[in-house]
Amino acid sequence: MRTAIKMALPYGMVRAVQMSRERRQLLAVLDQASGTLTRLAGQVDALEAERRRRDELARAASEADAAALAARLETEREAFGRNEIVVNGKRIHSRAEAPLIDFQIDGHDNAILIHPPTGPGTLHVATRPGTVGCRLEFGAANRIASNVFVTFFESGGKCARESIVSIGDGNWFNGNVHVLAGISPSTVVRIGSENLFADNIQIVGAVEHLTYNVASMARESIEHGVRIEDRVWVCKDVLIYNKSEIASDNVVAARAVTNKRFDESNTIIAGSPAKVTKRGIRWHLNTTDDYLSGVGPLEASRPSATT
Repeated sequence: MRTAIKMALPYGMVRAVQMSRERRQLLAVLDQASGTLTRLAGQVDALEAERRRRDELARAASEADAAALAARLETEREAFGRNEIVVNGKRIHSRAEAPLIDFQIDGHDNAILIHPPTGPGTLHVATRPGTVGCRLEFGAANRIASNVFVTFFESGGKCARESIVSIGDGNWFNGNVHVLAGISPSTVVRIGSENLFADNIQIVGAVEHLTYNVASMARESIEHGVRIEDRVWVCKDVLIYNKSEIASDNVVAARAVTNKRFDESNTIIAGSPAKVTKRGIRWHLNTTDDYLSGVGPLEASRPSATT
């Protein structure tokens, strides 16, 4: 029937009907495309707005970070200015001048005198707020394999004042070693030369809390400091407390806890509380026959120029 109608109508009229239908279809497609483009444009605008927002946040964060960094550097310069920090004979005024040493400096009139250590580890030095007139001397050719922490701190309601930590030359720190300075004036933590320290060792010169006699009210806990002489091997997990004095050429066995004087040399000191458990002993780093040469316990272990 439709075919018969088309044949009866003039060609021009049929074509006009077809074009009208095609036009409606095209308009429908264009309307659909226009809606899609409108949605895409909205999404693009939203993405652009999000980008601008993130850029503004990043810029604000960058400005805040820059301001915080500037404030931190200014605080650092002020702290270094209040204290005398000397590395390798030269006074420094910021951490950036000695990047291999971790300084956390506060307080005032403290003196930190350091010869840079060797080895892959790090020396950490901290003077806490309120620390006044303290002194650290860190000698030459000390080797650090992991971390050595030297801290002048606040304890028992008091800050360290005029206390001293002195570390000699040629010591080997093979693990993490914590040295806590005394609190009271003239308290000295003194470590000699060519000592060997294992891991997880604490050397405490401070009296952290008070003990006293109930009857007389006299103080029992008084700071006397710590003294470790030369060529002492301090094994793993040792605690060396206030009042400890360890003579040269001794071995402090693993997990020992010392809090008194050991004036005798060539012994093994062990236990908690520590005591002399063996006499007539010396030690050497190597398990070879190096000890027969008569050199110091660390001497044969030093690499030669040809190795």
